[in-house]
Amino acid sequence: MAINWLGDAVKRKVRKAERLAIDATMSAAIQHAKSNHGAGAHAANRFITHSGGAGAEGAIRIVMHARSGRGGTAGRWGAIGIVYFRRLELGFQGKDSKGRVIDAQPYPSLRPAAIAEYPKLAKRIKGALARA
Repeated sequence: MAINWLGDAVKRKVRKAERLAIDATMSAAIQHAKSNHGAGAHAANRFITHSGGAGAEGAIRIVMHARSGRGGTAGRWGAIGIVYFRRLELGFQGKDSKGRVIDAQPYPSLRPAAIAEYPKLAKRIKGALARA
């Protein structure tokens, strides 16, 4: 009895499922982060975007779609092009570049989105494998 080894085909299928699931997870995290503010956000410890999609909300996006390499499969998402976003996410205490004393509390949106969506990654990989 001969066994037909399909290891390379299986690896390709798994890597493709990983890429699809990572992209889906990043997209879900982005939607979560963008919806994690609005009226009453400061009272609920979240930030408010007054500039619609052009401000902090519009900066949240996929930076690099999932890619497979030697170290595994990874993608990158976050807030790009808004210099004050780190202060929104983490807060800031101290003097700014103009010498003003700032005591800004954090209003995170990225971290709560990651905490909510990352645990769903394994299920998304399983679903992508089932569809392949």
